[in-house]
Amino acid sequence: MNTRERKPDESLKIAERLLGGFPEPSAILSIKGKIVVKNTRWEGLVAAYYCEMSFIRNDEFDFQSFLSLLDGPATSRFRAVMDGHEANEYFSLEDEGQRGGFSLTISISSLGISEELSYLISIRDDNESSCLMNALKDMAFSDPLSGFGNESSMHSFLTERIFLSKQEGFSFHVICIFLSGIKEITAMFGKKTADGFLHRFSRRLAKESSEERLFRIMEDVFIIAIDSGERYTVSSMVSSLVSSLERPVFIGDTEILPSVLIGVCQFPVDGESSDSLLSNCFSAAFIAKRKNLKWSFYC
Repeated sequence: MNTRERKPDESLKIAERLLGGFPEPSAILSIKGKIVVKNTRWEGLVAAYYCEMSFIRNDEFDFQSFLSLLDGPATSRFRAVMDGHEANEYFSLEDEGQRGGFSLTISISSLGISEELSYLISIRDDNESSCLMNALKDMAFSDPLSGFGNESSMHSFLTERIFLSKQEGFSFHVICIFLSGIKEITAMFGKKTADGFLHRFSRRLAKESSEERLFRIMEDVFIIAIDSGERYTVSSMVSSLVSSLERPVFIGDTEILPSVLIGVCQFPVDGESSDSLLSNCFSAAFIAKRKNLKWSFYC
């Protein structure tokens, strides 16, 4: 099997995309405790528990300070992870004696990819109020049928992505997929079958675009945000998507043939806000329809 050497920043970009999909505040540390990559939820939780997590300061995770908070058995387990004898361990930090006490679970996993990418840290806030807030957040930003982000989640993600792109000078693409015939399927076979079809279509879409961010913003409209700025890469991906997504879906004895129409636009040339990018994706799909094509770039 042929192998290739990764570019210096390739592992870092993979790590960033990995953490972007983590539901809990997470970070990747170097062997010396430097926080190399963190997701958007990390800083919020650390700020909320500023005193309790004093071992995290200025993008550093102080291993020794964290170790001082653990009891005897937990200390041994922590050292086993640091020494590479254990792949991962969980540690609890609790203070029930104080009013408004906290309860945190910290997971530490040994990555061993390089000295720069050595440990993965995830923190779960186990307070009842926080769990309730997280559940409400999931309801507000998730589509329950597909498991993807909803329209609010998409706009939030794109706004953040646009900001980072302007700061770092990179481009990305937005792919809009229209799934035809949902109303007809519901009328012919009922809502249960239509929901089953949408669920299986969503799973297929997730499988075909496993490294990208996915959203379902309407009953029959799906969005993919892809980091690549190369049109030929996106073109190849979309062509493959059409072929895969239009394979038959079976719900019991019922065979349903999906039909998709896809529009693609690029930041920043096709729009510099989430609204303009979405609008131009819609326009690109209509361009494809007029030309009797399955998909089209905006320009």
